[in-house]
Amino acid sequence: MAATGGPAVPPTSRAGSADRPRDGSAGYVLIELVAALALIGLLILLAFPALTPATNQSRFRALSTSTATLLRDTRTDAIARGGEAYAVFDRRRRTIQAGKHLVSVPVDVDVGLLAGSRCEASGDRIQIVFRADGTSCGGVFRFVRGDRATRVRVNWLTGHVEIVQGHG
Repeated sequence: MAATGGPAVPPTSRAGSADRPRDGSAGYVLIELVAALALIGLLILLAFPALTPATNQSRFRALSTSTATLLRDTRTDAIARGGEAYAVFDRRRRTIQAGKHLVSVPVDVDVGLLAGSRCEASGDRIQIVFRADGTSCGGVFRFVRGDRATRVRVNWLTGHVEIVQGHG
């Protein structure tokens, strides 16, 4: 319409617009968006290891198997060395340890220990004692998650360790 003397039509594209900012601030929105997305991605990456998956059935079974293995190895160690050997349950740290071997109990699994009267206990720590003749002070570890329960029993007279499956 400019040729007929009518009002000029403004351009439809910002590329040809005469009123765009000339101070270079038009690109700040894109840079701020990219920086915000990078920051969110970094926070998710850092938070991801803290989000532990729930203990599935095979991990639950592995927990009782690892505990039984640790206890059996401790008994064997006591017999082989001809002296006492200890498996220590730390309630606060949720660990069972014998020497260099460690079993960690996941936070979504309830754990309890019913120890014999001759087991050594102090504060949050209870020791299952194995003697050179194979006997022990006895105890029962109980692991529960939902309706699944497993017990790892240590016979006080024989030191025999067994896993008993059950329901909560």
